Amino acid sequence: MQKNKLIHLLSFLFGVFLLSACEYATTKPDVPPPPPPGDSTSFSLKVQPIFNATCTRSGCHDGRVTPDLRSGKSYEALMSMEPETVIPFHGADSELYKILQPGGSMASYGNPTDNATIKFWIDEGAKNN
Repeated sequence: MQKNKLIHLLSFLFGVFLLSACEYATTKPDVPPPPPPGDSTSFSLKVQPIFNATCTRSGCHDGRVTPDLRSGKSYEALMSMEPETVIPFHGADSELYKILQPGGSMASYGNPTDNATIKFWIDEGAKNN
């Protein structure tokens, strides 16, 4: 009888251990909330660092491939492209945002947080700030 109780107790503890070892991971995209109304996503402080870290560092958009996304040149390059790459106040319709989305030609260089920052900047009017 004692042996039977011990086996049940050990089985119960082992079951508790197994269940507590399981981790149910839920993945949420790492997308920041939109900025508060009236808050501006700064091109020079938020968007240009994205270009510096991904687009120019890879050796592509560093003056060899259009658009030139180096500091001091990127804003003018993006805003002067034909057809329009950036449509102020219309982030979802802007080519810059579309190409960073899954299935886009630059999707492998984007991530949800950076893509959201770029979209917020465009939705706020794509200012050179």
